[in-house]
Amino acid sequence: MHTPQRPADTVLRGGPVLDLSDWKPGDHVTDAWLASRPHALAIADGEIVALGDGVDEWVGSATEVIELKGRPVLPGLNDGHLHFTAYSVTNHAYVRMGTDVFTDIADLPSYLTKEAIDGTGWIRGHGWDGALLGRNLTAKDIDDALAKNGIAGTPVVLFDWSGHSLTANSVALARAGITSTTPNLPGGVIFRDDEGNPTGFLTDAAISLLIKKVPALSRDELAATYLKGQADLHALGITALTEPGLGPGYANLLDGSGSPAAIDVLGDLAESGQLTLRVSVLALPNGTGGGNADDVRRHLAAGLAQTYSRRGIDPRRLRFSGVKVFADGTPQNGTTWHKDPVHEGHHCGHMVLVGEDDSRRVEELRSIIRAVDDAGLQIGIHCIGDRTNEVVIDALADLVPNSQHRHYLIHGTELYPEGLEKMARYGIGWTANPVIISTFATTLAEDRRRRTEPLGSALRAGVRPGITSDAPVVPPDWRPAIQYVVTRSCYWEGKVPDDDQAETITTLDALALMTREAAYRERNEEWRGTLAVGQRADLAVLDGSWPDDEHVDDILDRSVVLTMVDGQIVHRV
Repeated sequence: MHTPQRPADTVLRGGPVLDLSDWKPGDHVTDAWLASRPHALAIADGEIVALGDGVDEWVGSATEVIELKGRPVLPGLNDGHLHFTAYSVTNHAYVRMGTDVFTDIADLPSYLTKEAIDGTGWIRGHGWDGALLGRNLTAKDIDDALAKNGIAGTPVVLFDWSGHSLTANSVALARAGITSTTPNLPGGVIFRDDEGNPTGFLTDAAISLLIKKVPALSRDELAATYLKGQADLHALGITALTEPGLGPGYANLLDGSGSPAAIDVLGDLAESGQLTLRVSVLALPNGTGGGNADDVRRHLAAGLAQTYSRRGIDPRRLRFSGVKVFADGTPQNGTTWHKDPVHEGHHCGHMVLVGEDDSRRVEELRSIIRAVDDAGLQIGIHCIGDRTNEVVIDALADLVPNSQHRHYLIHGTELYPEGLEKMARYGIGWTANPVIISTFATTLAEDRRRRTEPLGSALRAGVRPGITSDAPVVPPDWRPAIQYVVTRSCYWEGKVPDDDQAETITTLDALALMTREAAYRERNEEWRGTLAVGQRADLAVLDGSWPDDEHVDDILDRSVVLTMVDGQIVHRV
């Protein structure tokens, strides 16, 4: 314990500090482990300066002392795959049509009302799920709902939950010039009826045809939604995130809000001190289809990744950390690449990169990886199908083994033991999305379920994975993810088979994957991710104990009562 040179700004005392500095995969919460934790923490100038016995020596007349009353202190949660822009906009500027509220197409008129028309004259909605509704929405569905409400002629775009599809009504399609003669884009599909006319449902690269015609939010509107979204996240104890995709490919991803304007506004918030989250941005040269090395090189050469450093913005607050690339798309759109069909009527798919056949698309992927690594940046590769995962792992292992940039798989849904071994050997990371998987896991064949997000095997192999949300695809609430990865209950109806229990992890493992391991992936482990002395004071306080594995369901009832970033309180109940 260092002798205080001056009093601490803040002291938290009277509860276990789960600093995770000594965490090892497989560690469990026990009464003895909790008792061994420091029960006090001192902060000065945004840094943790003392833990445990002797912290009271840091208390001065101006020190704020927070009595924990037995409540635990966690490292700040770091969501390594959260579309901050799209989350903020869709939750605070669009009509909410999530699976928790919109479950019947017959209810569509209640969402498409006169009051839902925004200042640009459009209605924008987000969150519907064709699987839950029984089919995808069509332009006719929307036109009929508008007519029922007496607002026919209003342009409407409704983004589905996945971020890879949308449905537009006839007015919006006409404004975008989408007709029976409009060709599909590489990596995208315009769905058509038996006569060849667009149904209004567009997927992957094709969504850009519509998004480019939708009026953008103003800079002030965008800034306001960012601040509301930030408050939501801090209330969940989230102090850092990776924004996976801002840049030229914005019109091919989610709702298209991750535009150059969003890049600028985010920078403005950082400069003004209003951005209290730590945000690492992945540049998006292309969207969900048509990725190619030429575009990647061109945008990197133009300085896209240096946008914030040129403005002198503190990289610990906001920076471009790498590049996102879509190797494939989504199973529901048939744009993921598999060894065998996922379900009856599904084909094996293919990657969504440019190239006339699989071998050329694989070579394009390899060229992109070379370009990003040569630029000194990290690459996060969206890959879901088992065949895509194998190709991505092989390419990273072959071209950039153990790269200092810590390249990683995004989603990496289906993984085999040999792939995990190669990932560990060559330093390839992985971010999983258990809450997304929970929405469809029980529909998969049993052999697929067993190799879907095998976190237990990954940790035993030496892989360093992360647990992330992919909000707004699903909410950013991390608590259900803890429950799913500890129990694997979302994969099975009834008892989890004994052989799948091996893929469960502990509650401490799960916490580590959302804190210290996320900081490692972002190459920030030297100054954040745990609550060790010398780390920045990014933390969260729960209103109840951190559960052991047997009582993991209790996490669903826990709430965050205090969040700090750099020692500053950003959320308090």
